[in-house]
Amino acid sequence: MLEVIIFSKRTPMEPTIEHRMTFVSDNLVEQIIEGRKTASVSTLESLLEEEEYDSPLVVGWHYTVYDSQKQPRVVIRVLAMELCRWDAIPERLWRGETNDNADEFREDHLGFFENPADDFEFAAYYFERVKVLA
Repeated sequence: MLEVIIFSKRTPMEPTIEHRMTFVSDNLVEQIIEGRKTASVSTLESLLEEEEYDSPLVVGWHYTVYDSQKQPRVVIRVLAMELCRWDAIPERLWRGETNDNADEFREDHLGFFENPADDFEFAAYYFERVKVLA
């Protein structure tokens, strides 16, 4: 016997597990809250690392973003990820990082990636702001 279930109203799925994320400065968290920052980066090695306030990066997951005082500030949802090279920064990445061009992006991230070579690869991820918490 085939059962058909009809839902009269679609309700959004709420995450059952809290995935957490931090950024290197509270200024970046504020840019997310303001809706200006919609992208970020990670080394390939740290994509799957898990720490108390940093869950592995997975497309589709919701993340509670914490500030430097470990206070929850905003919820984001990761929409996409891509492999990038230092010598070919996509426009969608530098714009999502609130930079004016690829050179400014490189200047801002030189220390984060510890003086990468032109062929250095890293992950970019794109997200949407879901809910401001504080």
